[in-house]
Amino acid sequence: MPQENLNKIYNAGKYFEQKPEQPTKEPTPDENKPSNVKRKISVVKAFIPEQEDSFKKKVEAVLKGIEPASASATAGEEEKTVPDDAEVVVGKGQNEIGRDLIAGKSIRVTGNAGDWAGYQMSGGEIYIEGNAGGATGYQMSGGEIHLEGDARHGNGSSMSGGEIHIKGNVENKTGDSMFGGEIRVNGNAGDWTGCFMHGGTLRIDGDVASFDKTAFSSNNKGTIIWKRETIWKNGQKEEPGWTNLNVDEKIAK
Repeated sequence: MPQENLNKIYNAGKYFEQKPEQPTKEPTPDENKPSNVKRKISVVKAFIPEQEDSFKKKVEAVLKGIEPASASATAGEEEKTVPDDAEVVVGKGQNEIGRDLIAGKSIRVTGNAGDWAGYQMSGGEIYIEGNAGGATGYQMSGGEIHLEGDARHGNGSSMSGGEIHIKGNVENKTGDSMFGGEIRVNGNAGDWTGCFMHGGTLRIDGDVASFDKTAFSSNNKGTIIWKRETIWKNGQKEEPGWTNLNVDEKIAK
């Protein structure tokens, strides 16, 4: 290789070898400060996935009038199961099944029950898989009656405590002269519903042929809930339920 070319290579190498290092740029105060905000945001997004705020949506819906502020009358109901040690009765329409039943006792009726099921019971549970006759829970003071089918007239008549839950339809005079306890009907009710009612809670989810005018007497200190709206409480009309459901047109003349 010519000497001239060797000299060029040698001089180039010496240039890079002797070139001073570039001075390191001193960080500015802002650049030296850790970015805590950015770090926190990245951590939140990485470990906490975005979730729908159900409570916020509920509040917004209430404020917009899309849904009521209070829960419906039947919200939170749990399905009752028959105890394993329940006495089994093959229902053939017998009257007074579970008469004078006391706490700690359970009866399962595998067919239909006759009139006065749970007559004067003070505790325990009665489960009826079929239909029932009239006056279910007559004069009961405690306990529970669960009816899968329909019932005839006068259910809960003169009851003072306990609970009657009827999943089907009922005939006339449901809640007749009741003083306490609770009657729940998921289906429809007949005429004169709530006649001479004094107290307790009467709930009808379906339609009502008519209410008796005595159900809305000042003597009735109980509560009436129809189609999941309270229409009567403690001796007076409840709004907006009364007006929304046009209860005046449902009072028997």
